[in-house]
Amino acid sequence: MTRKTSPGGRDVYVPIEPFTADIDGTPVSFTTQTYVREGHWILEKYGHLFHPVRVQYDVEQATAAPGEKRA
Repeated sequence: MTRKTSPGGRDVYVPIEPFTADIDGTPVSFTTQTYVREGHWILEKYGHLFHPVRVQYDVEQATAAPGEKRA
């Protein structure tokens, strides 16, 4: 069975702790290194086992946009 991913936001989630889930009769392991984008069906089914990734830094735009003056 092919599952569809609905368009979602930009948030990314990781499992709170490793777990194994039965996906269409096959055991699938999720580790703390498994990243899932917001809107993916796996979050609808197992959302209580995930938490959002916290951004540790901001990235500044490297160049000025057209017509923008930089200091």
